[in-house]
Amino acid sequence: MSVPAAGGKSKRNVLTHPLLWTAILFVVLPFVAGANPFAHQGGFVDIATTMLIFALFASGFNLLFGHVGELSFGHAMFFALGAYTTALYTKGFSVVLFGQPLQHAPTDGMIVALGLSLLIGLAWAWFLARLIVPRSSGIYFAMITLAFAQVIYFIAFNYSDLTGGEDGIQGIMRPSLGPLTSDWFHESIHYYIFAAVVVFLTLLLLYWIISSPFGSVLHAIRENKQRARFLGYDVDKYRVNAFVLSAFFPIVAGWLWAFFQQAMNPDAGSVDYSGNVVMMSLLGGMQTFMGPIIGAIVYWELQNNVSQATKYWEAWIGIVFVVFVLAGPRGVMGLADDIRHYGFANALRRGFSSRARYQTDVKEELPPLDESVAPEHVS
Repeated sequence: MSVPAAGGKSKRNVLTHPLLWTAILFVVLPFVAGANPFAHQGGFVDIATTMLIFALFASGFNLLFGHVGELSFGHAMFFALGAYTTALYTKGFSVVLFGQPLQHAPTDGMIVALGLSLLIGLAWAWFLARLIVPRSSGIYFAMITLAFAQVIYFIAFNYSDLTGGEDGIQGIMRPSLGPLTSDWFHESIHYYIFAAVVVFLTLLLLYWIISSPFGSVLHAIRENKQRARFLGYDVDKYRVNAFVLSAFFPIVAGWLWAFFQQAMNPDAGSVDYSGNVVMMSLLGGMQTFMGPIIGAIVYWELQNNVSQATKYWEAWIGIVFVVFVLAGPRGVMGLADDIRHYGFANALRRGFSSRARYQTDVKEELPPLDESVAPEHVS
């Protein structure tokens, strides 16, 4: 009897594994993304690719926000560093730096561009982490990351000789990769397949980090830093490492974004992009693996459909976000967990009524009443 039970349990675990559902989601996304139920139009592959890239961006941010408990308002700077490094390496540049001419010819080197992006972006992340993590936390941490992100943004905006300034860098060619030619990458569905493979493999690394003993320590730090110190963990060291690791994923997303857009402008490093990934994490569920992925899809689906209906789409998305956070503070994944645990009706009641949340929580915490004993205590 024990063998089938173990096999059944293993089967259930596989069927509910977040990586399996992530893979399924990536397969069906090109067929459903961007579909407007009011206009009855088909899916848009480019919108699906955008969702993929921002899912990776938001997942990296959420490693710090959801799993360590530190809010960063500046993670777009890593996204921009990855994108600009890729764009400059691929497109080439000619600039005078400290009185010396510096030139680089256009190059077809996708993997080298990724390596350079990671080298520059992670070096900057390590410098910032060593500088600000031991000295700040909470709102101070958030504001300092915002300040450094604005430095990167204004360099990209004002250093027009290198970055193109407000106009950015245009005409970035999609390079070849082994047998995959540039023409192959120019097909939208082909680039989606490539991006889906890269994002999924990168998310495998993220899942391993979260599920490892290192991830467990991060969760302990999120819940109570002081207790984690009492247990003997070097909290600042773990926070520094988590900050650097959380920068890895936006850098890869920026690398994909530069080739996808074939253009780059300073908006990629703006506070708007940083704010968007905060919204994505909250919408999906910030303390879960799939939360930022779902949040990115929901955000871009809302933007695509609402922007076609009204020019005030940003205001409407803001209203939806506020209502959703108030009704379901644990995001889409938290709502799905409540539906599975309490049923659809009770989950909705919990979302809109604090009394319902209290009643269901108390009912769950208290032991069931023994009806055979209860009547004897009734006066």
